[in-house]
Amino acid sequence: MNLRLPAILAVVALTPIALPAQAPAGSPALYAENAAPASFSSSIASDEFAAPASVQSSTAPKASKQSPLPFSGLAVGVNFGLGGIGFDVATPLIHQWINLRGGASFINYTPSTITVDNVNVNGTIKFQNSAIMVDTFPFHGCFRLSAGMTIYNNTGLTATLNVPAGQSIDFGGTTYYSEPYNASTNPNGPITGTGSFTFGGNKVVPRTTIGFGNMLPKKGHVRFEFEAGVQYISQPTVVYNISGNGCTTYTGGVYSDCGPIPSANVLSEQTKLQNDLTDLKFFPIFSFGLSYKIH
Repeated sequence: MNLRLPAILAVVALTPIALPAQAPAGSPALYAENAAPASFSSSIASDEFAAPASVQSSTAPKASKQSPLPFSGLAVGVNFGLGGIGFDVATPLIHQWINLRGGASFINYTPSTITVDNVNVNGTIKFQNSAIMVDTFPFHGCFRLSAGMTIYNNTGLTATLNVPAGQSIDFGGTTYYSEPYNASTNPNGPITGTGSFTFGGNKVVPRTTIGFGNMLPKKGHVRFEFEAGVQYISQPTVVYNISGNGCTTYTGGVYSDCGPIPSANVLSEQTKLQNDLTDLKFFPIFSFGLSYKIH
């Protein structure tokens, strides 16, 4: 009797250990409650306790959007203005603050014959211009202040001059009457010549403008552009070349004291006109157009 009681107590004490080993395969709950794993695997723990992917993506902090680096964008534009038809290319230096822009404009225009002080003028007005500009946007909007350099400037007028026979023209303070052509008395013909007026020549000069329109906007691609300002062109240059015969006396259809106009008088008139243009050292800039941001 005394031997059986210890045996029963031993069986009862060992039951929690024996049950996991003998538990049927279909009783996972009993195993989970009564048995603890001998060791804990870190890899298993990470898999078991990892949050679902949907939860991770929603709770993970979002990366902040960085401003594009310099020269990371590109835009092109076309414009029309006093300088003719033009185009521009722009790229950012500091996003939404400063752009670097380069462009050119050109036009040739031949107006009808005009008459100025008895002189018939047939000319061609030429605008050929290119520049590099830095556009700043102080309010992060479309308003811009720009400064830069005109790196090529071929703007001016070339013309042929013709003084009809019997009409007068002044050179160096002397009035000359244009003598008609005569094979024996005046083979040189009436007064003719050429004149050129160059505004600035091909010099690098400063320019400044104000305008509206950012060629590299935050949103969208197409923008309206407007620009107005001035460029410094230095003093214009004037060159005359005169040929033909001029007469200092013309009375009753009779010409006298005729001959080529003295070069000193031509030079005097040229200098006088150039001095009159001394104050024309600034040339206006005015244009409007459209731009398109490529990327």
